[in-house]
Amino acid sequence: MSVLDVAVVGAGPVGLTAALALARRGVSVAVLEESDLLSTEWRASTFHPPTIEIARDLGVAAEMLEQGIVARKYQVRDRRDGLIAEFDFGVLSDETDYPFRLQLEQYKYAQIIKDALHERHAEVDVRLGAKVVGVSQSADLAQLTTATGERIEARWVLGADGARSTIRKALGSSFEGLTYDHRYLVLSIAYPLETLLPGICDVNYIADPEEHLLILRVPDVWRLVLAVPPHITGEEALSDRFVADRLRGIFADHPPLPLLERKIYSVHQRVVDTFRRDRVLLLGDAAHINSPMGGMGLNGGIHDAFDLSVQLAAVVAGEAGTDVLDAWALRRRKAAIEAVQEITHRTTKAMAEQDEEERRRFQRRMSEIAASPQRAREWMMDAAMISNARAHELPARAG
Repeated sequence: MSVLDVAVVGAGPVGLTAALALARRGVSVAVLEESDLLSTEWRASTFHPPTIEIARDLGVAAEMLEQGIVARKYQVRDRRDGLIAEFDFGVLSDETDYPFRLQLEQYKYAQIIKDALHERHAEVDVRLGAKVVGVSQSADLAQLTTATGERIEARWVLGADGARSTIRKALGSSFEGLTYDHRYLVLSIAYPLETLLPGICDVNYIADPEEHLLILRVPDVWRLVLAVPPHITGEEALSDRFVADRLRGIFADHPPLPLLERKIYSVHQRVVDTFRRDRVLLLGDAAHINSPMGGMGLNGGIHDAFDLSVQLAAVVAGEAGTDVLDAWALRRRKAAIEAVQEITHRTTKAMAEQDEEERRRFQRRMSEIAASPQRAREWMMDAAMISNARAHELPARAG
C-alpha cells in the first residue's frame, strides 16, 4: 500500500464519518477495523440537530430519516410523582431544519456511512479483520502495525477505536475521569410500551433515588435503561428473576413482554489528556466517554470527526498549517469537558438524587423551565446540542 494521507483506526460511526468526510474533500484514506464485521451491538441511538445537519452535508440524512424515528418531544418524569416536565423540540424550528431528536441505532448509521463510501468513494479501502497493534511516528509519517505484521504508512492517523483504544494506549495518553457506582441494565422489548404507560412519549427520563431509568423508542423496539446498584452482581442483574422484578416495578401487572436483549455495562466520564500527539489524533470514544443520559456521546464524536475533516483536508491540501489541528484538539477537548460531560453528569446526578429536598427542588426547577417559553427554549438549545455546536465553532454544514 502506498503512503496514505490518512489512516483511520476503527470502523465505528465516528471513524467511518471521518473517512467519508475526508474522502468527499479529496483526501486519500483507508479504514482499519479489528472485527470481521461491522458491530451490530446496540449502543447509542440518538442524533441531535447539528449531527443531522452533518449527515445532510455528507449526503446521508435522507436515508437516516427514512430508517429512524423522529422524536419531537421528551419528558422528565419521577417514579413516584409521574410527569414533571415535557419539552418540545418545535421551539427550535427557527434555529434548525431538524427540530427533533432522531432515534436510530448507531450500527444502522454506521452501515449507512459504509454504504455511502462503497457507492460514492470506492477508492476508500475499508479493511475489516485488520487489527492494529501499534503505532510509531517520524517527522513526516506515522506507521501502523497490524496483528499480521503488516506495516501501513500514512501522513496522519486518526484513532477512532473506542473507549479501550489501542491507539490511545500506544501513545501512553492518560484517560482521567470517574466511574459511576451504578451500572446500567439495558432491556430491549418488542411490545408497545406506550399502552402500558399512557402519556409517555418517545424519550422519557425517569428520576428515582434507587433505580432511575430511561425509556425510549427506537425503530425496532422499546428500550429500558435501568440503574443497577453496585451490590448487585452482573450475573444477578441479568437473571430472569431480577429482570422480572424490574419490569413488574415499572409496569405492575403486565402481559408477557418479548425480551429481545439484555446486557449490563459500566458508566464512565473520562477525557484523554490531549486529542493530538504529533501525527496521531484521537476522537470519539477513544478521546472522551460519558454517561448516556442526554444522548450526547455519539453526537460529540461525530462532531469531532466532521470538524477534524475540515481542518485536516486543508492541511493535506497545503491550505493551512498544522496549527489548525492544535486548535481543533483544544476546541474538541473543551467541548467534551464543558458541554457534553457537564450536561450528561448533571442529568445523571439529578436522575439519581437521593436527598428528598434536592429531588423536590429539581422537580420545581424542571416544571418552571418547561412553563416558561424563553427558559424552555434556552434549555432545549442545550439539550439539542445547538448551543454546543455554536460555542465550540462546529464548521458550517452544507445546506
